[in-house]
Amino acid sequence: MHGVVSTGLVAALALVEPRKLTTGRRLGYRVGVAAVAAWTMWVSLRTSKNTGPDLLGPVGRVAVTTGAAGAVFGFAEAGEAIDARLHDGLVRVGARRPRLWLAAGEAALSALAWWMGRVSDRAGVDDLDDFEEPERALIDMPAGLREMASHVLSATDGHGAPELREQLAGARVVSFGDGALDISFAQFDTPKGLPRAVPGDATFPAIGGFRALGNRTFDIRIFVEDGRLESIRIDEGADWSDEARDSWNNTGRDLSELMGWPAPGDIELLIETATGYKPVTNRRDPR
Repeated sequence: MHGVVSTGLVAALALVEPRKLTTGRRLGYRVGVAAVAAWTMWVSLRTSKNTGPDLLGPVGRVAVTTGAAGAVFGFAEAGEAIDARLHDGLVRVGARRPRLWLAAGEAALSALAWWMGRVSDRAGVDDLDDFEEPERALIDMPAGLREMASHVLSATDGHGAPELREQLAGARVVSFGDGALDISFAQFDTPKGLPRAVPGDATFPAIGGFRALGNRTFDIRIFVEDGRLESIRIDEGADWSDEARDSWNNTGRDLSELMGWPAPGDIELLIETATGYKPVTNRRDPR
């Protein structure tokens, strides 16, 4: 329905020759062109089963629609100049009713644009339907990963650490696809029925720092969700300067260059305090 209405409106406006309008009527003509552009944009931004989630929201759609109308209104003179050249060109080649030819051309372009949009929407839905989530599997936790996580959790007996250490003892690792693990990230699957940690959703307040890849600093963080071990991640060091981070990113380097998990002896434990992270002085011995 939208395609038929928009095509009809575009064709109707193309029947009007702006050069013959008075100043007031030309203003009305321009407002009409801008209104059709705004309405077309608004309808195209509406969500449906073919277009997926609404990423803009009502306010965003209003902003984009208003911008489209303003742009069309702002370029009205240029558009009318092109219209005049097309009209005169048709007259020169012998067209008896140039406005009808222009209306037919505008209608054809409008219908083609609508059809291509529909095809694009359907293709997007087909792509979503064809997408298959990688197969999820549970694998035994590598010794190096378990030792690294255990070492960070040994920094304190607070913040649910005893419960998290008990969960870690029986935890496995979630693997996707080919079963290979990313050195910089691992997602845990813990046994059911074990005590929950409190707080239930948090970043564990102790982190591990180590050096690698040209003596650069890296941080190890453990995440808790619903009272259970959720994941562990290695990030670029928090002490990196903006220049160092930009240089790292611009050269295309990333954490996949890490060849293995750092040994506990190479990790400095830090605990979060009111004044920032401080070295752990009284560490619990996990043995």
